[in-house]
This record gives sequence, C-alpha cells and structure tokens, in this order.
Amino acid sequence: MKRYRLAALLAAVLLMLSSMLAACSNGAGGNGSPAGNDSEQSAGNSGGGEAAPGGEPVELSMFVDATWYPFQEWAGEIPELITKATGVRPKVTVATDDKQLALMVSSGDLPDIVVSFNFKLMSDGNVSLPYNEIFPKYAPEVKFDPVKEFVNTVSDGNYYAIRNDFSTEAEWKANPYAHMMVPGLSMRKDILEELGNPEIKSLSDLDRVFAQVKEKHPEMTPLILNPNWQRPYFDVQFGAQGGFVDQNGKIVYYLRTPEIEKSIMYMNSLYRNGYITSENYAYKNETETAQMMLAGKGFAYTWTYSGADRLNADAKGAYQFVQLAEPLGPDASITSTGTGGLGVYVTKNNKNVEATVKFLKYMFSEEGWRLGQWGVEGKDWTWNPKGYPEFTYDPADLETIKKKGVYWWGVPWETGVGMALSSYKPGSETTRQGEQYSKIIEYNPAIGLLNPETDSQEQIIKTNIDNMVKTEIVKAYLAETPEEANKVYDEILQKAEKIGMAKLEAWANSQYGPLKEKYEALTK
Repeated sequence: MKRYRLAALLAAVLLMLSSMLAACSNGAGGNGSPAGNDSEQSAGNSGGGEAAPGGEPVELSMFVDATWYPFQEWAGEIPELITKATGVRPKVTVATDDKQLALMVSSGDLPDIVVSFNFKLMSDGNVSLPYNEIFPKYAPEVKFDPVKEFVNTVSDGNYYAIRNDFSTEAEWKANPYAHMMVPGLSMRKDILEELGNPEIKSLSDLDRVFAQVKEKHPEMTPLILNPNWQRPYFDVQFGAQGGFVDQNGKIVYYLRTPEIEKSIMYMNSLYRNGYITSENYAYKNETETAQMMLAGKGFAYTWTYSGADRLNADAKGAYQFVQLAEPLGPDASITSTGTGGLGVYVTKNNKNVEATVKFLKYMFSEEGWRLGQWGVEGKDWTWNPKGYPEFTYDPADLETIKKKGVYWWGVPWETGVGMALSSYKPGSETTRQGEQYSKIIEYNPAIGLLNPETDSQEQIIKTNIDNMVKTEIVKAYLAETPEEANKVYDEILQKAEKIGMAKLEAWANSQYGPLKEKYEALTK
C-alpha cells in the first residue's frame, strides 16, 4: 500500500536509523523558532547561486545512490523554488542497483554531486572534494558545528560531507518537541479494552497480556514481528545495544554483554510460550506483516514509535491501534551512537564547484532544508510558537509529496532534530511514545566512529561475525527449551571468538580512547 511504501522509505533513511534506531541520530529559525540546526545557522538565508549565461540556471548532474528514492527528476513546486533561490537545477539520476556507484567510482565516471549512504567510499580525496576546503573558498561565512565536523572527519583529516539525520546532544536538548525515532510496540486498542485495559509496566505484565490474548483469541497471534524490527524493541527494555558497546570505558562487541543475552532469551520465551510463530522468521517484507495486522491476525506488532499511527491510517477505522508508550522497567535505555546517514558529496569531476557550494549553502541553511522537507512556510506549514511545525497537508501522503516535490528534497540536508520535528503531532501515538523514550536516551557518537577501513582485517572480522549471527541466531529464538537456547547462544559466542572477536575489540579500544576524549572536549 502507498503508506507502507513510504514507511519503508522513511525507515531506510532514518535507520541509520538510528538508534534507531539510530536512531536514528540526529537552529534559530524564522519567526523566533528554536534552533533545529545551530551548526548551519550562519549558512544564511539564500543560496546566491550564479545563473548560467542568458539567465538560465546552472545545471549540475546529481546521482542519488538509493534505488528506493521516490523522485526520479528535479520537478515540482518545491524544486522550482529551490532553483529560483540558488540558480542551480540538478539533473537527477537514481541508482538502479547497489553496485552502480562503486563501478562509477572505479571508472572515474562521476557526476557533479553524489548523494549516498556510502561514507567510506565517497570520503576519499581521490573521489570527492573536502568541505573544509571548498566552503572556506566559496562560502567562508558558513560555519559547521565542530561536533558535526568531528563525526564526519576521516583519517586524512578532511571531511567530505555533513551527513544528514544527525544532531548534537545540545540540539536535541534545545528542541523538546523533537523526539528521536525509537523501536515501538503497537497493540489493538479494542482487545486491550476487552481485557480490562490491564496495566503493562514490565515485560512480565506484557507476557500476561499475551497469555490472555492467546487464551481468549486462539485464532489470533499475540505478537507479530516486523522483519526489519524483530528484536530492537525488546533490546531497549533490557538496555541492550548492537555493535560496539562501552562497558565502563572499555569497548566490547555486543555479543559479550549480558543485556543482549537476556534479550535473546526473552525472544526464545516468546516462541516457547506460543506468543509468536516460527513462520514469522521467514517473512522478509514488512508490508506482508503489516497487512496481517490490518487483517486482524495479530494483537501486537513490533515496528517504530510511529507504528500505531501508520496502522491506524490504513485501517480506516476497522481497527484502532495504540503504542505501548512507556519503557518497561528501570533497565530500559538507549544509547544513540549515530553519526549520520546520507552524505552529499562534491566529486572531483564537478564542473562548477562555486555554484555547487552556493547550492549546498542554501540547502544546509534552515530556510533551505525546511523548504525542501516541509514546503513553503505560511502555505504548507506554520511554526507553532512552542517549537514545532504544523502542516496543512498530510506529510505521510506519498502522492501529495511527489506532486509537490516536497520532503525528499529536504532529507539529504536535514538534521536529526529536523527529521524528528516532522513527526511531532500533539496527542498522536508517535508523540506519546517519543515523549517517554526521550527520557532514557544517552548520546555517544564516539562509538559510532568505530568503523574499520574497507577490506581491513577488522572489517572482514566484523562482517564475518555479523553474517554468522544472521544465520545462527534464529536457532536460539526457536529453541524448544531455555537450555537449548543458551547452548546456541554459547555456540555463537564461540564461533565469534574463532572468527576474531577479541582482535576486533582490541582494535576498537585502540581507537576509542582518543575519539571519546576529543568528543567530550568538544561538548564541554
């Protein structure tokens, strides 16, 4: 369905997120609005792009390295307004597969601008031009936040992008209506009412509700797992993290942590108690599982904090869904380690660097990304004095968005706060959960900077461990007894050790100290 295609697209951009997660990691605007993007505040309110001879806009080729990107051309009301403000008209090409950009880089056949998640590939002086050189030359008034420069700087000392969907801790705290996307659990409101609206303050309470649903509605599966969000909601309840984890200042890989073991064992208990089915792990498409919920086949559903609002929009009154808004116990926590997602790279093939920088100057400005993401102020949205936008159109309506050319042309340049403000709506289920989970989020982007170099021994080890876990973890989920599940988990640890987990951790610890020290110095 249209809304689920949009949901999938949103997840693809935000899951970096995240923390969604990462979260999904990631300001004084017009009309006295709080700063959503302090680092780019000095970028100004106009791009000042130079038109080509004859008054025609400068045409710049732009490759969008995302096969799912919904806009195939620079067209619509909003792109035209951006061109008017900047004097630049991008000529857009969208990737047809995930190997295309790498082939372009290897052949040297690159456009003027590349929009991509592939930070490692594009942050290379042989491929792209450093922001720290081209902005001082062509737009010296632009000053990026030092933390954003830090999280984008690579080993050669340069930064080749300011990636989207990242905001500093200070920006998040300055914007109380911006709530980072987090994993969520949506439930059928009518079933809860039938059960007497039982209190759910812990995982034990949730288990009792699942048991009641199983007894009273044997035709219904108590819990359906979104294939892209199977365990994250439960990880949060145990305070478990993925990737590298800081344990008292020392980095360990997540498989070693007791929190992740508890989460995996809990997932196994859900299966053993009959609250989820083994077939659920065969589903690959989240549209399929969402349709099961809309067909009345499930009581609860793992997704993001906006799951209930998205389901309600397509249920059209047939069912009503609510979020389990509050964390389930004192152990619940989230550590946001995100450093950003999409980067906008100026390639060494760029034929008009000055016009490109002026275009980027505008898009990084608050006026620019708001126009691209939200539309025209006063017409498409207004700023509530409390600190959030109020829309005159449905920002989840893909057809409206495509017709106007709004939202997606703001995404490559927006911040985490900017993205989060797009989702704020008083009284919505998304906001209800966001308000509660914002209280348990901590920030440590230094962990997110622990990225081994491509084809390095550490990268190979990490990739091999992660691939092994993908293959083996379902055996723990579907074990017939707790003892068998524990045995599978122990075997996963042993296999990770043989692959080289200790070497990976040693490398991470050699990097982490200086990174954490520099980050803390910048945030004092």
